[in-house]
Amino acid sequence: MALAAASLAALFLGAQAKAPLLWPLPVHEGCTSSFGEFRLTHFHVGVDMRTHQEEGWPVLAAGDGKVTRLRREPEGYGRVLYLDLDDGRTAVYGHLCRYSRELGLEGKLQEACVAKGSSFPGDLFLSPPVRVKRGDVLAYSGQLGIGAPHLHFEVRRGDEACDPFEEGLELPKGMEAPQIIGLALVPRDASGEVDGSFRPAYIPAVSSGPGRYRLARAASLCGAVDVMVVAKDHLGIPDNSTGVSQIEASLDGTRFFTMDLCCISFAKYKESTLLFDPDWTPGDVPAYRLRRAEGLEISGVTGDGLPAGVAFGSHTLEVVASNRGGMHSVLEGEARFAEHRVHKSLALPGSGYALKQVRILPAGVWLSLSRKDGAGVTPLVLDSRPVEGLLCEIRGNEVEALIPMEGIRGRAGILKIGSVELSGRLASGPSVMKLGAWELELPDGAAGFIQPDGKNGQSVKVLCGPFSQRGRALLAFKADLAPGAHGGVFYNGKWAKKLDGQPFPLRGDGLYAVGEDHTAPKWGGLQIATLPHLGEREARLTVEDSGSGPDPYSLHVTLDGRPVYPDWHAAARQVRVDLTGVAPGRHVLAGRCSDRAGNGALLAPLSFTLPR
Repeated sequence: MALAAASLAALFLGAQAKAPLLWPLPVHEGCTSSFGEFRLTHFHVGVDMRTHQEEGWPVLAAGDGKVTRLRREPEGYGRVLYLDLDDGRTAVYGHLCRYSRELGLEGKLQEACVAKGSSFPGDLFLSPPVRVKRGDVLAYSGQLGIGAPHLHFEVRRGDEACDPFEEGLELPKGMEAPQIIGLALVPRDASGEVDGSFRPAYIPAVSSGPGRYRLARAASLCGAVDVMVVAKDHLGIPDNSTGVSQIEASLDGTRFFTMDLCCISFAKYKESTLLFDPDWTPGDVPAYRLRRAEGLEISGVTGDGLPAGVAFGSHTLEVVASNRGGMHSVLEGEARFAEHRVHKSLALPGSGYALKQVRILPAGVWLSLSRKDGAGVTPLVLDSRPVEGLLCEIRGNEVEALIPMEGIRGRAGILKIGSVELSGRLASGPSVMKLGAWELELPDGAAGFIQPDGKNGQSVKVLCGPFSQRGRALLAFKADLAPGAHGGVFYNGKWAKKLDGQPFPLRGDGLYAVGEDHTAPKWGGLQIATLPHLGEREARLTVEDSGSGPDPYSLHVTLDGRPVYPDWHAAARQVRVDLTGVAPGRHVLAGRCSDRAGNGALLAPLSFTLPR
């Protein structure tokens, strides 16, 4: 423990020696998200700063430099600004509501919109760049893109994103040691067992004092098992959950894993699921895998997980979680290494089987089954061949079985329990699985189960795992709708993509359905709002659509018959028209819009009066 604390403290002191960065807001009430946090498709490569749930706060230059690039997009970061600092770093500001008019930045965006005929003209590189000094107002905070009002702030060094607090940004006040919630123990393959079972287990942590935790019970382990620590921090906001910056783990005092998320290459930032696994996360707290998985190329993550060949018996497991404030929490627990209890089988013991549930685990495909009789055996057959290396756990007439990944690698087809065919299809990658007009393409190391849902064959339930962004599974619907119909694929009731027969990355386990959308968008309510702190007025109009949702790239809006290029607030489906410079009196907004399925409609003109 002393060694871990000393090494982490040295890293912290090194961070403080770097050139300081100015807090880029006049308010400083902590951060809602930290650097390196898990996102479904990537690492979070900045910090999110709270803005009192308000828009319009001045956004300040963190140091001397040049504004070199602007961008506005309908989702993601919304409005973005890039400031190249004189020391070679780049500061990135996201979710802005306005650029500075005094620096001419807002005007440059509007010029680009007019030239492209779109609110979203792509990247705008400023030539010449706009020179600024530390503390100059660059823009104003907002909530465009994704999320509630906040400021997203990044620091980049070339192709690497860096933790702003490691780069000299002042830490929030009121920080405390991270909180350790517990451990998830997950068999990595068919050799792994937890508590004598091939199923994963979760053991909560119990607080034993400030910064001290112990496991609620001992963990019994055998074979290849991944340990995942569930932990969270808060950056000055006690009721919030943020990611942890540093983790170390040891067995009997010998370190087997270290993590220091201080820099992440943009070439690798989409590989967050090689470090995190949301399948074993209680609530919204991330689970960190205490092993550097193959393909994870972050210099601050080292270690191969629990060592192999550990002697049978009791051992001490310790996990240290730390933040950039030099505060540490320690979890201690007992790990008992034992012999194998689960044995391989050539068939299911008993007869009269019915399938209750399917789940994809890292070790293989898990089946929950019930049986009528414990006598005899029932073969489990995939693609006309028996499944090899089957593992079984029996509890009366309730049976759990694990089909190891290695036993079905590259196979796809109908799964039979004895002579009974299941309605779905099972496969292990690399393979392509077909069910009616649907195709599921699985990468190496993954497994999938697809079954029909409904009588028309246009909806299916899909399971896929283990969870990984490396080589994601692809799903496609290889049939056309009726001529003239507008439609696409919906995932759990929400629009996923337009129907074109091309494969798309699987969103996750759930229901995928083909649906038709014949309803065009229409205007909702109109309001005139004033941005707080900034004082500028804007017209806000919702665009309602009951099907696939409005396509912001299709928006064409006019004010008194002249084209304007508004912002798009994705969460509220709201058009925001800047009214700066518009004279008091009566005005008319009109336009047109399409939804994502291609249904277009003119949006009825709306009149409003702008007071003095």
